[in-house]
Amino acid sequence: MNARLLLSTIAVGTLLAPATAQVPNGGFENWATPTGATYEDPVGWITFNALTSAFPGMGLSCEKGTPGAVGNYYATVTTRTATGIGTIQGILSLGDPVTGRTGFAYTTRPASFTGQWQYNVQATDSGMVAMVLSKWNTTTNARDVVGGAVVVALGNLAGWHAINQPFVYQSAATPDSAFVVVASSLNHPVAGSFIKVDALAASGIATGIAEEETSGLQVFPSPASDWISVGGEAPMKSIIILDITGRPVANRVVNTSTVKLDVSGLAHGKYLVHVEMQDGKRMVRSFVKE
Repeated sequence: MNARLLLSTIAVGTLLAPATAQVPNGGFENWATPTGATYEDPVGWITFNALTSAFPGMGLSCEKGTPGAVGNYYATVTTRTATGIGTIQGILSLGDPVTGRTGFAYTTRPASFTGQWQYNVQATDSGMVAMVLSKWNTTTNARDVVGGAVVVALGNLAGWHAINQPFVYQSAATPDSAFVVVASSLNHPVAGSFIKVDALAASGIATGIAEEETSGLQVFPSPASDWISVGGEAPMKSIIILDITGRPVANRVVNTSTVKLDVSGLAHGKYLVHVEMQDGKRMVRSFVKE
């Protein structure tokens, strides 16, 4: 982003917006016991606890911890396994099309996704925390991705550390909804991987589209049926495909400038492709699976 755009972003953010935008129960201070359950879930969030608690010895997918990095509590998301059942990735989300919960109303274009986290992700596994912004398209009767912020967890990060991930926008539209997801594992889950999170929020106001977002990277074809090609001139480091609610559906570690990905198993709909380049830049594109 050039200096003039950066200065205008700071000025507009200072005059027109609060410093921090609310993520419902993003500090995980409120927990409740679902009807008929013996465990607690963070209020407003969707977990896999109903599933993992049904199998003796498997343990909970999401647990309350104390003290929080900010406030009294935090949430821990853990990948669990049980004999005869298999491995279930830990997922904590605001918004899930399966249950009909479509995130939360959100009409701001924030500059950064913020919070506190720590993690221990097992070898060959990877996790992530993401916030995805979308807008309902009245012409197509579907959601369009406006932008997103994704942080990837690899290895071990002990003690609380700040999340301060810039949003990458692919359009100048104003979103109407937001989705947040925490995943202790992606599409190759390893038991024992966990992520602890607290104080999740969005801050500042972004204007325009980041320069690195408008150059280089291509995702095609769209619509796609069996495969997509992702790449450009610069070498990539990792690719994560997210559905419209921010749930990870595929990921790949790469060291090339172009890669072909099989998407034949994905459900019909729109997807977000988050790419981290070898130089640390992050780009976001979208495609439609037909």
